[in-house]
Amino acid sequence: MHPAWSAAEYDRSLLRAALAEGDRCWDAEANLLQVEAPYNPIHTHIKGGPAHPTRNSLHYALLLLERDGDGDAERAHSVILEVAGLQDRSPANDTYGIWGYYAEEPADRMDPADWNWADFLGIHLLLIHARHGERLPAPVLREVHESLRHAAASIIRRNVHLTYTNVAAMGTFVTLAAGKVLGDEAVFAYGKERMARLAEAIDTTGSFTEFNSPSYWGVVIQTLTLIREHVRDEEVLAVNERLHDRLWEHFLARWHPPTRQLSGPMARCYSNDLGAPPHLVKATRGLVGGPAGEAAPTGLLEGVHACVDYRMPDWARPRLLELESEHEHRELFLETPSPETGTTWLDRVTTLGSVNHQDTWLQRRPLFGHWVRPDGGAGHVHVHLVKDDGAEDFDFASGVIGTVQSGPHVAWMTGFACPAGDRHHHLDMIRPGDRFRARSLRLVVDAIGAPPLPRASGFTDGVVVDLGTAKLEFRLAGGAFGGRTPTARLVPRADGVRIEVVFFESAAPVELDWKAAGEAYAAGTLSLTPVTGGTDGGGEPGSAPEVVAAGDCAELRWTTPRGNRLTLRGGRSVVSREEHAALHSATLDGAAPPSPRLSRDLLAP
Repeated sequence: MHPAWSAAEYDRSLLRAALAEGDRCWDAEANLLQVEAPYNPIHTHIKGGPAHPTRNSLHYALLLLERDGDGDAERAHSVILEVAGLQDRSPANDTYGIWGYYAEEPADRMDPADWNWADFLGIHLLLIHARHGERLPAPVLREVHESLRHAAASIIRRNVHLTYTNVAAMGTFVTLAAGKVLGDEAVFAYGKERMARLAEAIDTTGSFTEFNSPSYWGVVIQTLTLIREHVRDEEVLAVNERLHDRLWEHFLARWHPPTRQLSGPMARCYSNDLGAPPHLVKATRGLVGGPAGEAAPTGLLEGVHACVDYRMPDWARPRLLELESEHEHRELFLETPSPETGTTWLDRVTTLGSVNHQDTWLQRRPLFGHWVRPDGGAGHVHVHLVKDDGAEDFDFASGVIGTVQSGPHVAWMTGFACPAGDRHHHLDMIRPGDRFRARSLRLVVDAIGAPPLPRASGFTDGVVVDLGTAKLEFRLAGGAFGGRTPTARLVPRADGVRIEVVFFESAAPVELDWKAAGEAYAAGTLSLTPVTGGTDGGGEPGSAPEVVAAGDCAELRWTTPRGNRLTLRGGRSVVSREEHAALHSATLDGAAPPSPRLSRDLLAP
């Protein structure tokens, strides 16, 4: 525990900030919060303007009960009753048991509905019941029970695939706790059986399908903590403790103490800066994000963390505080016909991680890392595929990227898939024969925190970006798109430097058809190393990479500055994701790269 950190004061600061936002948004006529709806390209037709969110409003009700000031209980009760009335309670409906995002748009009018709302709102209802149920008026308590009954039924009916890690965990808690609250043995039995199945699913690889996802690691940590706090069953709690330890082991495998950041790769990520999320601050008792770190977050939804008693295992503390030595970590995430394996390098200045094969959806981090800047802060390197549709740049979900890594050196290859998504990996598909609008398609390497550049410049063989304490080396070895060779350039950013590999660019948006693209790929290398010291500081530059055609594939060959021989194969044309995965292969020094389990200890009872 940080000597100057107080859990009680931190919780009070979370509640103060969250309730200040909630109080500002209160709409007394609607008995709900009113917010400016953020733009969301999926699920909801409400893209902006005033709207009344169901989840945030129920969250506000919980926090009002926590504050317990004049009029707070009455306001909370009105919110609970209003939200209960917005739940779909007709078992005949596909959207049975869930809510819409907003009061203005019931779940059955969404495109598609978000069934996770049964899990998210179910957790809020259970916390309301566990912490304040004895003081709720009978009509309000009855509606809490009814809402939980229908939400649990929805979760059971859906029976989400257990590789959807965070939702699988949330629904497990909701059904376990709701079964006890409602006195429904069948619901509790489902939750207990699902807990065992979740452990068995993780046991297939020893790791998590939603691997190294900062936000969803927090969701699962919260859920397992709530099970520890609110479920009384010895067998469930034994499995829960093993899951909790495994989740911390998974987190610490890519935790980089010098930057206090998580390295790549990541299955799902919303921010490249981990910051100091409340679950991590509380679990570490202020060792991360304590008094010298960041202030408590100010968002409404952060307030729930004041209601959760997070705890880090004692064995985790040394690994959180110090990097014992520079090393490489490899980990099997998903064992399918095309296994997903991650590799992460960590030293005293830099860290760089990659996954062997992944799509390029906005939330992915297939090649990602950090370095310690001269001022002691953290910079980051983020590789992503960007489409300019004439209105804005956004991460293009129709790409695939393959890698093979040794130490801080990565060989990469990127291409395009069809059918595949535009902004989302499966909700807005571009299908064979579809035309889509684009002004440019670029593979982008953002070095955020790098010293500024005076001007943009093109390059052919490669480029070295000075990061102060480290260097980023990038080479474009070859590629093709629409009968042309991709070009590369270095571009200044207000917050750093950008490297761009340009597949296609036009002065005005045009309609593209994948059938006309022909070969569509690029390949090259990327290294992130300290300027001095460490294994690679001052080393030889290594050989230039080469790309050769090999049937339906392109093959990249490279000997790294450390002398490791890397080969990487991937598809040269636009094919399905499954075909790209089948075409992908790699070798490290002539053999398949290792793909070890995080742990061989079994979680399931």
